[in-house]
Parts: sequence; C-alpha cells; structure tokens
Amino acid sequence: MNTYDVAIVGGGIAGSALAAVLSRNGRSVLVIERELRFRDRVRGEGIHPWGVAEATRIGFADVLTAAGAQPLPIWQSYEDRSPKEPFHWEDVSIDGLPEIGVHHPKLQEAAIATAREGGAIILRPAKVTEIRPGECAGITVLVEGRLEAVQARLIVGADGRHSATRRAMESKTLADQPHHRFGGVLVDGLALADNATHEASFPGGRVFVMPQGAGRARAYLVTAADRNLDVMSDHSGSEAIRFLARLYPEGSWDGTTVAGPIAFFSNADEWSESISGSGVVLIGDAAGANDPSVGNGISLVLRDVRILSELLATTEDWQAAIEEFGRQRAAYFEVLRQHAHWLAILVTEEGPESDQRRERVAVAREQDPTAGGFSTIFAKGPDGLVANEAARRIFFGE
Repeated sequence: MNTYDVAIVGGGIAGSALAAVLSRNGRSVLVIERELRFRDRVRGEGIHPWGVAEATRIGFADVLTAAGAQPLPIWQSYEDRSPKEPFHWEDVSIDGLPEIGVHHPKLQEAAIATAREGGAIILRPAKVTEIRPGECAGITVLVEGRLEAVQARLIVGADGRHSATRRAMESKTLADQPHHRFGGVLVDGLALADNATHEASFPGGRVFVMPQGAGRARAYLVTAADRNLDVMSDHSGSEAIRFLARLYPEGSWDGTTVAGPIAFFSNADEWSESISGSGVVLIGDAAGANDPSVGNGISLVLRDVRILSELLATTEDWQAAIEEFGRQRAAYFEVLRQHAHWLAILVTEEGPESDQRRERVAVAREQDPTAGGFSTIFAKGPDGLVANEAARRIFFGE
C-alpha cells in the first residue's frame, strides 16, 4: 500500500494548486485525476483582482502566465452601444492588480504540470472507486486496469460540484432556489479591446465579454429565466452572437465565429453541509460553488488553497486544522453567497418596484460608493465583510 501525507481527489485548478503548494512545503502528495486531457466547458474564465491577489500569495502568478492569462485592467461598460467612462481596477484593487481572463483548460494543464514539477505524484487518467474517511484514511484507485490501495494522513476532495468525496463523507448537498440563468460561449474574431472586460446591460440581465487575446473571448450572459429563450435553446451559438452584437459598438462582432461550446444553467449556489470530516476535507466546488454569474469561482478556489495550506503548515494537529478551515470557508462563502443574491435582485428583476430599487441604489452610491464595502468585493474580496441585515439595507440604499 502506498502512503502519502495528502491524497487529493481531482487534479483541476483546486487540486493541482493545493498539491503544488503542499509539495513545495515538503509534503508527499498524490493527485488523482480522471481526465487524460482537460476538455473545454462553459466555466468561469475570469479571475477577479482579489483572486489574482490570492494567486500571488500562494506563488501561482507564474502559473497564470504559463497558461496565457490575459490582464484586463479596465472595466468597460456600454450604454446604447456606446462606451461609457472606463473603470480602472488599479484604483481600488489590492496592490493595483487587474482582472485576468484565462482559458480554463490551459490553466488546469499549467496547474497540474506545476504540481508534478514540484514533486507531487500524478495518477492520470485514474478513477477513484472507494474513499474511506477516518484516522487511517484511504482510497482505492483504478489506474491502467489495476486497483491500487492508497493510505493518506489527509484526503482532500477537489472533485467538483458532484463530489464523490462529499458522498463518502455522507454530507448533504444544499442548494438555493434558482433565480436566473447564466451561460456562455467562446468566440474568435472579436474586435473589442483585449485589455478590458466589456459589460453591457439589457432588460432582465447583462452580458460580460472577457478577452483571452488575439480576438478570442468568452462571452457570458446573465438573464432572467423567462427571457432570451431563443438564445438559450440555440446550441449553435449563432443566436447568442446576434444578441451580443446588438449591445456593442457597430461592427465589433462582424466576422465573429463560435470557437467552443455554448451552455446555459441555473445560477443557484450549491454547497456541502459539512466541509471537513474525519481525515477528509473539501475545497473548491466540492465544498461549495458560488453563483457562477458573479464570477468568483477561480478566486474562491485560490482562497481555499491559501487558507487550507496555511492552516496545515501551522500545526501538526491536522484534524483541528481542517475543522478550522471548514469554519473559515463557510464564513467567507456565505458573504459571497449573500452578495450574489443581492446583485441578482438588482440586475435581473424587472417592474416598477425593481426600477425604484435601482434608482434608490444609484442615489445611495453617491453617498457611499463602496456600499458598505460590498461594491468593491470583486476588487478586494470578502475579508472584513459580514452579510447581515444591516449590510443588506446599506447595499440596497434602504
């Protein structure tokens, strides 16, 4: 039986980033990844400035560069197809850091390569057939047609929303009621500036376009569930391109082609009732996935990696460390979750009451542009914020 300090189920960004950090700290680490090659899916490919700060703190900046990350220092909004005054992230972000656009599979490959170079053992492709939490935690893995038994001081579940590790912990999966829909499409040939995120609004939602360089970009659409049904039902992506082209400067979408999958899904947050168990802990989407329409996914993953790795480095009582991680993770996830709820109400709901709410918020922002700290959450992250009723009233200008 092979024995490791840490066995990580899932070699995506969460699992590989954690493996890289722990290996660098002298721990023996095994990563079990089921996919031989990471496939393109519609996922978050923007990293907010607070997430870039987290990447820097765990020594992951070079990995972003290796993945071809595209700095997006400007937030460019449009009204009636015309650009408004641009917003510069450096004015409010940690260390003046920008937003970043990056192709998800490239970042996954760069992360797992870094973990391997740092000394982590990678089993890929491999399938976990059994996970055994407890003081002598273990995993059974099917690799190259044979079963291998693995024992580890700690098992980390970094295996996504449908986590097998979560099921092995017998933890319930909790979820909010869906409020709106969110989707995206990868395009080539876009004639919008490569140094900015491009945002435009429409009744019942808004869109974001995040360049990845050389005319390639991932376009995202946040929409009320009963709107834009033609766009959501067209799997070719042509309706999405036609819809987007009407919101941006004339000619900027001429010649644009679909370069990847298009998909739409519920916005609902989903999380594990328990994040830590006996000899096992969850990170990333396995611990809890934030509403994808606010784009905190990769930033949240990088925060998880930093917090967990720091806690494991400060004590030999790893059970106490993962329990503390569970408490901290639940707290900052709840801030992100509630903020996403508030933003969804503000952006996608329609009618006279919603219009009055937006007008009230606009007046309140003149008094307090930070909205009690929540308007800068994408720049600075959830630190120092508490999503209570008083914060909600400030956010909505009540």
